[in-house]
Amino acid sequence: MRTLSFAFLFVSFLWPVPFSESAEPNKPAEPESRQTIHQKPTAGDLPLDQAISRALQGNPSLAAGSFAVSAAEARITQAGLFPNPEISIEAENFGGQGEIAGYNAAETTAVISQPIPLGPRRGRGRAVAKSGHLLAGRDFEAVRLDVIADTTSAFYRVLAAQKRQELVEKMLELANRFLRTVQARVDAGKVSPVEATRASVEVAQTRVRLARAARELEAARALLSATWGSSVPDFSRATGDLPEPTESPALGQLQEYLRHAPEITRLEEQIELRERAVDFERSSRIPDLTISVGPRRFEQTGDSAWVAGLSVPVPIFDRNQGNRKAAKFELERTRHEVRGTRIDLEAELAATLERLQAAATEVSVMGTEVVPSANEAFLATETGYSAGKFGFLDLLDAQRALFETHSLLLDSREEYALTRTGLERLIGREMDSDFPQRPQADTNPKENNNEIH
Repeated sequence: MRTLSFAFLFVSFLWPVPFSESAEPNKPAEPESRQTIHQKPTAGDLPLDQAISRALQGNPSLAAGSFAVSAAEARITQAGLFPNPEISIEAENFGGQGEIAGYNAAETTAVISQPIPLGPRRGRGRAVAKSGHLLAGRDFEAVRLDVIADTTSAFYRVLAAQKRQELVEKMLELANRFLRTVQARVDAGKVSPVEATRASVEVAQTRVRLARAARELEAARALLSATWGSSVPDFSRATGDLPEPTESPALGQLQEYLRHAPEITRLEEQIELRERAVDFERSSRIPDLTISVGPRRFEQTGDSAWVAGLSVPVPIFDRNQGNRKAAKFELERTRHEVRGTRIDLEAELAATLERLQAAATEVSVMGTEVVPSANEAFLATETGYSAGKFGFLDLLDAQRALFETHSLLLDSREEYALTRTGLERLIGREMDSDFPQRPQADTNPKENNNEIH
């Protein structure tokens, strides 16, 4: 009984004081780079900067990335911890027969053992964890840029859908005016009533286009609201305008920006992580030293003594050679993947720049040449039809051509806006702050006659 009390007191003295932990982890505090200005939901107009701010505040992917960074911080702490000691209690020579019957001749030993890491393994493990934390930060930054790009693209789609609905509404007004003009000529007996019927069909078709444009607008509004985690749009209208084409930068300049983009930086840091992992596995071939010490009590004589020990594994079979080779192979695999990813990003950059320049050219040609000419052609045809100089089909073709040219101009402007957003996402910066504006065209009535009259 005295032996059990002695062992219990020894263990109680060496046992660490417990501490309480909450059942659920607390939400990690976001660093300053991740903090955003909280924007209250609005039921009115929504500008682009407010849409981005709301997305940065409420996007679920961004919140998940914040927890990933905090988890990486916790792994740094874990990698720097010293191994726990081990406590063991042993009893020998009890439960025998004769003089050693029962517990009379027992020897009880309580030992505490402490592993001591040899070599730089603990420091290198912490270096690996720090690299992982750095990569988690890069991933978070990439997600943040993705959220901004996705929100900007969704916002531009809403703007384009609004303008497309406005365009169809103007075309409906034009179709009704066309119908009234035709009906007046029918009433005057100058044309067949069939032309009025065909004009009515054109009005009905335009109403169908308007209903379709309204549905597309609602779908675009829902996609924009989803960027900040809402399934129902809580704004009435997106305010602003699609970006005007600017002078396209040179490919070499964009490639220089790409070298400092988050994706390229992350690739370089990923190689560094694999290199540190190789160093860690190399240091793991050195075994740990274990030191043990504790008291021993002899029940037969009532005496006590101390025991001590020193142990170290003999690395004959396991020298961590498999993990070392695997880490080297992973390093080479990462280097090849990084090389391939860098080539893919450069190719994507060149292709995006080509699409941007093509869209800018389309906007310029459509806005300065095609649309003004279509406007003038329709006005001339409408006037000539009222005077009896043109036929019904001529006016109908002019009306359809007017709608098609305005639609193509809007499509080109939307394509330019979306392509520009994708290019800015690749290089990790906005174009307006670094590149000059495209020279503006002369402001004469012919070149800026882009409104439907």
